[in-house]
Amino acid sequence: MESVIYILLLAATLALLFFAIAFRETPKIGK
Repeated sequence: MESVIYILLLAATLALLFFAIAFRETPKIGK
């Protein structure tokens, strides 16, 4: 059970990093 939480936290951190980089390279991604 604890390993699942650890993996979820890791995935959330990676997703946050990915979105930060993506929005930084393409600021007008929504338009």
